Amino acid sequence: ALINSLSNRSNVTTSSFILTNGTLIIPADFWLWASDRGTAALIVDTPNATIENSGNIVGRGGSSGSTGGNAISITASGVTIINNSGAYIAGGGGSGAPGRNGGPGSGAGGGGQTGTPTLGAAGAAGANDGGSTGGRGGGAGGGSASVTFQGAAGGGQGGYILPGSGGAGGSGGTTGGVGGGSNNGPGARGNRGGDDPGGPLDSSGGGGGWGASGGARGTNATAGSAGGKGIESNSNSFTLTNNGTIYGSQS
Repeated sequence: ALINSLSNRSNVTTSSFILTNGTLIIPADFWLWASDRGTAALIVDTPNATIENSGNIVGRGGSSGSTGGNAISITASGVTIINNSGAYIAGGGGSGAPGRNGGPGSGAGGGGQTGTPTLGAAGAAGANDGGSTGGRGGGAGGGSASVTFQGAAGGGQGGYILPGSGGAGGSGGTTGGVGGGSNNGPGARGNRGGDDPGGPLDSSGGGGGWGASGGARGTNATAGSAGGKGIESNSNSFTLTNNGTIYGSQS
């Protein structure tokens, strides 16, 4: 289904569309996404509103060591959320932890990607980092970068695919951990550097799957960043009927 000839829209606030006691309907195959980690894809600021979701409401994935964003943020009381069969509410995945000369993998929800998803890009996999030591993009979390002494190697970008699978880690020198997959799992921990097993020469972590934390650095000295919530209530009361899938906590 299309809304005004579009199959996706970013950063919706309900008061721009419905009044108190109103119902906002998100149709099947429609993508409602967040353009920034600090803003939820859907902000429900209308008292006693009903949100009926048959599409995909997704938070932004974390990158460069940042947390994932929330899918829904409730700022009014008395809200009802109905997540229908086949629908998704998904917090963004957290970024992996950085390793030696390697940027971390980015989380599910387009972590690391820039610009606006076009009609064809919503639901697309993330991009690979360049070079043999860089991580590979995934449908969910992106793969981490491996250890390199020839300069920085970046992790792969997270994608928008639901449920999606994680990207592969870098392949040069020491293989990095892969990104989080479709099971809402965290990114894999990077491997310790093989040429200095006792030192901190280790790979970065992979990006987290939907609503999941990113992977830790190889020595586990640095944890990955947290994933975003599926629903952030901000201590407001709400009622949830879930016949679909929710990735990330609901609190």
